[in-house]
Amino acid sequence: MNMKFAALSVLGTFSLLAFGTQASAADNGFYLGAGVTQTKFDADDLNDDFKLDDNSFKLIAGFRPLDWLAVEANYIDLGSESGGGASIDSNAITASVLLLKEFQVIDLYARAGLAHWNVDTNLSDLDDSGSEFTYGVGVGAHFGSIGVRAEYERFKLGDFDTDVNTLSLSVTYAFL
Repeated sequence: MNMKFAALSVLGTFSLLAFGTQASAADNGFYLGAGVTQTKFDADDLNDDFKLDDNSFKLIAGFRPLDWLAVEANYIDLGSESGGGASIDSNAITASVLLLKEFQVIDLYARAGLAHWNVDTNLSDLDDSGSEFTYGVGVGAHFGSIGVRAEYERFKLGDFDTDVNTLSLSVTYAFL
């Protein structure tokens, strides 16, 4: 994982705290968000022509009924690569439960759920999809309806025996 990305994620989250003089408890309810991601594949079975470590994006939709609980779905573009006449594109849709611990404007959380992943290539023996357990941790800051968070999430591409590690920095908006 890129340490620069991780450091910038943490610094970005905490720099927003400086603007938090009017901060309040997190708003419960429905929320939407988007973020930038960095994905690293620990690949054992992927073709050696591919180095699928990429920066991309994620989309977030969730519901937080209680201060300590949220249910969330994410679309994560895991990246793409091409070279030598071959191309690969991958993405995942995750559904997770988040358990949160709130400290004034800061949330620490753990997530667990299911990731449905898809890998498309122009090489017929590498196209595949499947569902695997996903888990992760994160830290967020919230200022009324606006939230910023840094997160780590991991799951496996089952048939490829490949671990997918994703770091993300996201912004969310809660609808009251």
